[in-house]
Amino acid sequence: MEDKRLSNAISEAAGGAGFVSYGDVANENDYNNNVVFSNVAQKPSWSAVQSNLPTQQWKDVRSVRDLKLNNSDWTQLQDVPISDAKREEWQVYRQSLRDVPSQSDPSNITWPSAPV
Repeated sequence: MEDKRLSNAISEAAGGAGFVSYGDVANENDYNNNVVFSNVAQKPSWSAVQSNLPTQQWKDVRSVRDLKLNNSDWTQLQDVPISDAKREEWQVYRQSLRDVPSQSDPSNITWPSAPV
């Protein structure tokens, strides 16, 4: 997922300008040597790309969180044959998922465990 994050961060920093990456981009030197823009004037600085990484990481976290919420929607339907206690466990889990974005580090998320 890191390659996708970096690619999205580059794209966001460049305002959607076209670029191609030829190899790994792990540092500023790699970025300068391996990322080519169709219009050189639109190539953002490495620091601009880096500043967009946390934003992209949070977007990725929210996508995973949203998928987990969607996958547990069924637990809240009234006609699902589960006990009230189990439904409440799922409600607590789902609230914990909603609280995930309040954590401080998008690269070190503590995910709640789904009820069994």
